[in-house]
Amino acid sequence: MDPVTDTDFLSRFIGTNVKITTIHGCFQGELFHIDASRSIMLVKVKDLSTGKTSPGAKLFFGNVILKVETEEDPSDHVDQEQVDDSTGDMVSEDQAESALKPEKVEATAPQNVKKSDVQIPNYSGDEDINCILIDQFQPKFGPAIMYLQNQKVLGLAAVVLNVSCHGKLCWLQVATKTRVYIFDILLLGPKVFKNGLQMVLEDKGILKVVHDCRWLGNFLFHKYSVVLANVFDTQVADVYLFSMNTGGFLPNRTSTSTECLTRYLNLSSSQVSFLKYKQTIMKDNPNIWCDRPMQTAAQKLLSLEVMHLLALRSAMLDAMLSDYTLLVDSYLNGYCHKASDVLLTMEAASCEIPKELQQICVLQQRRREKALQLYQVNSQGHLIREEI
Repeated sequence: MDPVTDTDFLSRFIGTNVKITTIHGCFQGELFHIDASRSIMLVKVKDLSTGKTSPGAKLFFGNVILKVETEEDPSDHVDQEQVDDSTGDMVSEDQAESALKPEKVEATAPQNVKKSDVQIPNYSGDEDINCILIDQFQPKFGPAIMYLQNQKVLGLAAVVLNVSCHGKLCWLQVATKTRVYIFDILLLGPKVFKNGLQMVLEDKGILKVVHDCRWLGNFLFHKYSVVLANVFDTQVADVYLFSMNTGGFLPNRTSTSTECLTRYLNLSSSQVSFLKYKQTIMKDNPNIWCDRPMQTAAQKLLSLEVMHLLALRSAMLDAMLSDYTLLVDSYLNGYCHKASDVLLTMEAASCEIPKELQQICVLQQRRREKALQLYQVNSQGHLIREEI
């Protein structure tokens, strides 16, 4: 069997710096993965026609590969056509124009590709997270989409570098009650949405729980034409609950996801420290999210970020319904201790607002008075609350 078409043979050179010539150009990088369809994945890829280096990984489909070889003089390939990176750093399979041509592959000593020096610490707790990394379409992507389509509620988060029209979506986390899927968007490219993920995100029958849906919804729409639908935003819910608990006042600012988890789930500072650490990474070392393979600790960090969203929604909904539950209890028990002849007048007075329900106005007034004692008021009339 020809060595280029023998995946078992090629797998011996994983970790080796190789050069791939395709019908679109010539590229150099570290051999990271080879699948049964002869598709080859490189990390830290350099386009030899432009000298441009791409972070993360790039997938080359088998039927566009012309030659696989060890490193040569890049000047031999300066006239090759450049690959279009606008489709998420992936060569499209339907652009193939020729079959794979066999070429002998020679072994060389492995060369280490430099990665981010930052090591993410492993956080204690939640050790039984069922995290499923989706970094190729076969065999896990299809079953994952089918599973998500049958869910009623999903937690949603993402890692985006430079939230703008020029930004890059690296990871998308989707959580159910029992598992967390982490989609490698940087590797899979836009096809990940067209092949099913867009249908899940746009499904109005599936509730998506997000903290601050504005930036993610805007990014998905302008970058991938995905219209995020049926969203429960925990940041919006926090403002609503603050207004409810203060008799109608608004806070002077929105809350972070860290504050929401602490406030409504009573998580300790150590239990939510992973969120602060992620914020630090996004500010100081964002390119760590382009490293492949992803650190195990990084997978756990992203899983923790999204898995708490479902419990947070449940706690917030319970808080939102607390006034309603109080009124129903008052409604139910209002006549239990009165004389039985009082029931004779109920039908005639059924359209009037009973005094049990009128108590909501009293409750709101008392909350306003208490809020003015507990908080300072800014120039906009909003209550100033301290950071947690």
